[in-house]
Amino acid sequence: MGSTLTAGPGTAALADEPCGLPRSAHHHSEGIDTWNEAYPRPVGALDAVMVFLSFPDSGDLLDPAVIAADHTPATDDFFRRASYGQFELAMDVVPRWTEMPAPSTHYAVQRDWDAQLRTAYLRDALTVLAPVVEDLGAYDVIYLVADPHAPGVDSDATKVVNFHEPLRVGDTEISRVVTVFEKRPPDRNVLAHETGHIFDLPDLYNRPVGDHGDWDTHVGDWDLMGSQFGLAPEPFAWHKWKLGWLTTEHVDCVRSPGTTRHTLQPLTAPLDAANPAADTRLAVIRLGRTEVLVAEARTREGNDKRACTQGVLLYKVRSDVASADGPIQVIDGHPGTGACHGSSVHPRLADAPLGTGESYHDREHGVRVEVGDRTPAGGWNLKIVKEWPSVSVRRQGLEPRTRCLPCRCAARDSNPGPAD
Repeated sequence: MGSTLTAGPGTAALADEPCGLPRSAHHHSEGIDTWNEAYPRPVGALDAVMVFLSFPDSGDLLDPAVIAADHTPATDDFFRRASYGQFELAMDVVPRWTEMPAPSTHYAVQRDWDAQLRTAYLRDALTVLAPVVEDLGAYDVIYLVADPHAPGVDSDATKVVNFHEPLRVGDTEISRVVTVFEKRPPDRNVLAHETGHIFDLPDLYNRPVGDHGDWDTHVGDWDLMGSQFGLAPEPFAWHKWKLGWLTTEHVDCVRSPGTTRHTLQPLTAPLDAANPAADTRLAVIRLGRTEVLVAEARTREGNDKRACTQGVLLYKVRSDVASADGPIQVIDGHPGTGACHGSSVHPRLADAPLGTGESYHDREHGVRVEVGDRTPAGGWNLKIVKEWPSVSVRRQGLEPRTRCLPCRCAARDSNPGPAD
């Protein structure tokens, strides 16, 4: 989850690539032709700080170092593995409690938080922290960790708040914070999930009406932006391309009708720095102006060591769909079965990947994906057949175009905004 107030996309081109979808004005758009400069890009090192807030109604306080150990270095290590060592979250931990001016119950903390009470909480927190942490604004990421045992703490309220205009506290300007209200032990990978929003990644879960129902129908266990409890939380290859950890050299783009053959390397395997053009991590089939079908190889390694199944995972990406509305949909390669009941967040998608000899046919778009033998490196060979678009599809304007459309986006101006 996250509460985000965003500016429009930046202008620097990321992917001069026919299969790189154009960014739209939708919240956390999955377009990758530009980088939204309102967000820090996770390449190199970013500075983060974790601070601890107590309240007048807090009881016995734990050692902050004990709570910090719930989140770090696990979060730092997750991103180091996911980025192939290209990104480091340099975390400073302030090992003391700083007391808020009002009881925890005063702020009525909850998932759908009243905007005025949330703003009051943030202003109070940043005000009391100003003399404790020198130059808070120098940090790219600020984690405000509330006393997990305070009576007014609601673990469902952990979220990100980005300010369209920085919040000024003394001489310091704060652009974004992560408000952490986790009980102990916290949700697995919760901080990595929230940090993903800091990097403009969307929520991939499905929030049911009234919050009653299955939240994980869109992507299941695959990618931590769907569920922090997922068995296979490694970011999708599409997200790695978006964040800059993969480049166009790692992408096989299928745009024109015909038959093509590809070799997908395991997504979690180390990159081949010497020959990236031979190190394909995703095959992308263009389906329309704002939609693609992606194939990637998932194995039980790295962040995915607990994955339920292995194989070629297929999913559709749309750049014209907002966060939490289904911008990514995993294709169920075995719709008649499920797997890992009792441990998977959505067993029907736990066995979604295709294995050797299996295939997927998208009749609407005239695309067939056939999975071949495994490679010595542990990946899979792939054959993709793309048919000529039908007359009805051409009339809808969904056939591939020669160039990606330019992005035309309007800045959002609200402070603070709705939750993701």
